[in-house]
Amino acid sequence: MSPTPHLPAAVPGPVPAEAVLSDRAGDVLGIAEASAVHPQAPSPMAHAISTLDAISATDAAPVVETQGRARRREILAVARRLFAERGYRGTSLRDISSRVGISHPGMLHHFKSKEALLDAVLDELEAHAQYVIDHVDTYEASAEDLEGLVQRDYSVGAERLVLFAVLSAEAINPEAPGRLRVIRLRRVYERIAEHVLRAYDEKGLVAEGLDIPWAARTAISMSISLASREATIGALQPSSRGLAASDFLTLISIFRA
Repeated sequence: MSPTPHLPAAVPGPVPAEAVLSDRAGDVLGIAEASAVHPQAPSPMAHAISTLDAISATDAAPVVETQGRARRREILAVARRLFAERGYRGTSLRDISSRVGISHPGMLHHFKSKEALLDAVLDELEAHAQYVIDHVDTYEASAEDLEGLVQRDYSVGAERLVLFAVLSAEAINPEAPGRLRVIRLRRVYERIAEHVLRAYDEKGLVAEGLDIPWAARTAISMSISLASREATIGALQPSSRGLAASDFLTLISIFRA
């Protein structure tokens, strides 16, 4: 593991992601503690940005679609689905190759190990977090816009939420592959939520005296829990299906003025 990088000083105004990228094995849990020690520690959004490796897709070179790249995307799609259904531990490479319809050696041509495949799945989750950071202004525009985005995330992004819920549960195991990346990603989303809530607070839209860091942690914990509930109780009890988005918005309404 590489040495923990020094936290960057606070930077006025928006902070480009590229300016504060950290090493993948960097500080995971010392963000809040560092803020107490270093008065000039970064804002919540700068913290979130500084813990991601992904570069904004708009800055990446154009990708030329090939048969091999298309197969790789297909494998990743199946891996996401099976990891969400069975967990990383409960899924084998042979399960994935069988679902995709390729041989086991064919699978190993694209991914040398199951851990390499998990890394690729986590890359996608981190890329989504980077996308949210790049477009965070859409979440803080208005309460109505936020409601629409939440509804979208619990429909279009439902599989991603369940996947993250399952990987978060597996990360309780200290030996779980990818554990630090999953933990760090959760902290990133907490910092994004905190940034959005502070933006609403500046507009007078947050309940007076609300502990914003607590509210941010609670919001992310609730989103993970609701995704899990939708995939379990919602799958077995039709009357409980589709409540995740409305339940989450009810929680957010408690935070609002």
